[in-house]
Amino acid sequence: MKKNIILIVAVAALCFAGCARKPSSLDTDATRRYIEAWVHVQKQKHPEYLWTQTGLGAWLLEDTPGTGDPVGEFPDSFYVRVNYTYTTLAGTISGTTYEHVAQQVGTYDETSYYGPVVWYGKGLYAGLEDVLKGMKPGGKRKAMIPSWLMNFNRFDNLDGYLSADQSKNGDSGIYELELVEYFNYVNEWEVDSIGRYLAHNYASKYGTDPVKAKADSSGAHGFYYISTKAPSADVELRDTTVYINYIGRLLDGTVFDTNIRDTAIFHGVFSESRTYEPMSVEFGSSWSNTKLGGESIIRGFSRTLWNMKPFEKGTGIFYSVIGYGYRGSGSKIPAYSPLRFDIEIVAKPN
Repeated sequence: MKKNIILIVAVAALCFAGCARKPSSLDTDATRRYIEAWVHVQKQKHPEYLWTQTGLGAWLLEDTPGTGDPVGEFPDSFYVRVNYTYTTLAGTISGTTYEHVAQQVGTYDETSYYGPVVWYGKGLYAGLEDVLKGMKPGGKRKAMIPSWLMNFNRFDNLDGYLSADQSKNGDSGIYELELVEYFNYVNEWEVDSIGRYLAHNYASKYGTDPVKAKADSSGAHGFYYISTKAPSADVELRDTTVYINYIGRLLDGTVFDTNIRDTAIFHGVFSESRTYEPMSVEFGSSWSNTKLGGESIIRGFSRTLWNMKPFEKGTGIFYSVIGYGYRGSGSKIPAYSPLRFDIEIVAKPN
């Protein structure tokens, strides 16, 4: 019995060593056979699809042309703004930016953001880059992307993807893409967006020219402050504590955070676990060490507070460099989002 145990352990050790190695070509062959079988079946079900294969092996199913210049090669600083829906080959929708699609499949969450998102070109799966090339703004494509292209690496040809470590790839699936726009230099795009927003919503202060509006920043690039109610005194707030109410929004008007109960309920962001009352702000000797409820805050919020005086009400608008940057925040704030905060300094709660 002891010999048998030793033998089993030895075989198991050899198996573990083999499993830890780079997957063999058999893994790729199995995946290719599965894709071929899926394509064969789906061609019978959907003869209306294009069934055009890209150079790297993705299947283009639908293609609605847009207008303007097509997407070409992806330089180092290149971004696309898209809507998308991702569906597994089994037919399950597991991701979408469309509110109506989320509602249809029962995954809608009123506290989540729905709408176009910004993707960094070099941070995409190779298959997504492959499908996006040639698209024009306003265009739509539906494509099946095989697992060997669900890879962040870039190879010179298809053989490179097929011979890569398949364990590092995502699953094969179907992307429905709508290209809203594309651009270089996301910071400039954000500031341009803010300029249009200011010209549309605050023309009395910034005028109707978005170019002039974006240039009229409040002492910091990408930051803008509008006083909406005069302060009670012309006194700077330094090394003191005050209390505030605030509302945080995306530029499309979506409210993602507030400490005002009725506002939270109205916009669907209410949480039973939260206390809704004025929050303390501790001003230090500079904007960078301002704290909200004892916690550090994003720089744009701090800069907004730093512009305010006793019992003033104001609005700070700023790009994501001093907000939540390329990561965004949870499901409410997507990457590269300019933000707006409406803040009012109020009396200390009883």
